[in-house]
Amino acid sequence: MEQTKNLLKNRSSYGITETGVTKKLTVRGHTDNYTVYKVPLELLFYNNQNGRIATAYSQYLENKPELNYQEDLEKYNEIFHEFIVKSDETAFKRTKGNIKTFGQEEPAVILQDGRVVDGNRRFTCLRELNKEGITSYLEAVILDATEGITDKDIKKLELQLQHAKERPEDYNPIDYLVDVYRDIIKNKHFTIKEYMKSTGKTNGEVTKLRDKAQLMVEFLEFINANEKFHIARNLKIDGPLEEINKILKKVNKEDEKQTVKESLFALLLNDELDDKTRKIREIGKELIITEYREKFLDEIEDYTDEIHDSLNEERQTGIESIVTTINNKTSINHTSISENIDNLLRNKGIEGEKAKPLEHLDKINRELDSLDVNQVKFMDDENKEKFVNQLSKSIDRMNHLLEY
Repeated sequence: MEQTKNLLKNRSSYGITETGVTKKLTVRGHTDNYTVYKVPLELLFYNNQNGRIATAYSQYLENKPELNYQEDLEKYNEIFHEFIVKSDETAFKRTKGNIKTFGQEEPAVILQDGRVVDGNRRFTCLRELNKEGITSYLEAVILDATEGITDKDIKKLELQLQHAKERPEDYNPIDYLVDVYRDIIKNKHFTIKEYMKSTGKTNGEVTKLRDKAQLMVEFLEFINANEKFHIARNLKIDGPLEEINKILKKVNKEDEKQTVKESLFALLLNDELDDKTRKIREIGKELIITEYREKFLDEIEDYTDEIHDSLNEERQTGIESIVTTINNKTSINHTSISENIDNLLRNKGIEGEKAKPLEHLDKINRELDSLDVNQVKFMDDENKEKFVNQLSKSIDRMNHLLEY
């Protein structure tokens, strides 16, 4: 990227002043106190790789060219401004209200060219407050990427800051998965261990996030909407992806695993499944990881193939295009397939109830196997009498059952 300005080296000419406070940051493994400056808002621009922006930007690019801040800074910022506001309007209003009342309490981090690395929401709030005549600058640390700071160093810092202060609910789960996909899978900025260190998460937590991010990408590929992350966000598939991930770990054969995965992907487009997370969990527990797996896969095979084939005839751009394609190019009946799955679940439940007596007897036999006969020999007379009475009752009940 061409460097057009250096806000750090030419502070006075840009009207940038020190605030008198510092912010502790760890950059390239070295922790130091960095000066916080007052930076005029008109010098700044959004980070188009920000996770909150990723899904909205992917939708924007469907029918518009990539945005370039160097061509029209104000247009660039206005569009990303709206992305930030709409990503979580409740959180945005809360942050804006706090800044209006108490001022900007947490300094942002920007690069020498004006890119906001950490603090895009605060930047957005201040832009709105600026229109109300309240403020005209962002308080921020300025890092100079020309001094050997790499993209990976910046991303590592961004992760550290994000996980140090933000609550989980402040980040949409799909936006978060997009970040994980880019950082670990696509751009390979981090290994699992490096991501653990930067976020404070465990190996299991990061591995699960990576697997879910991979499933999200594979789902979008299945519906011919590669990296159209807004579709995943609008479908709210974070919960279902977690269940699918759990299910696939219990399917050993790779060919079956792929078939199961595609079948469950197809069901994510079925609006008749009102609570997809719960339904996917139920299908996994009662059908896929039981002897009913083959029946389930046979039941849904044509449905899965028809959805996949129809959507792959042309590029899908959003939920509307997906619905239109399925309605116009298939004979699929979502209600029918939903009812058929419910019937399978019901039949499985009936068979399970029929098998309950066997399960109880099996449990009784295991308990009897664990009984130490030698302990009976050493019982006192009173306990031995109780034991004989209980044993007689059990024998009577067994004989009664044999009559059936």
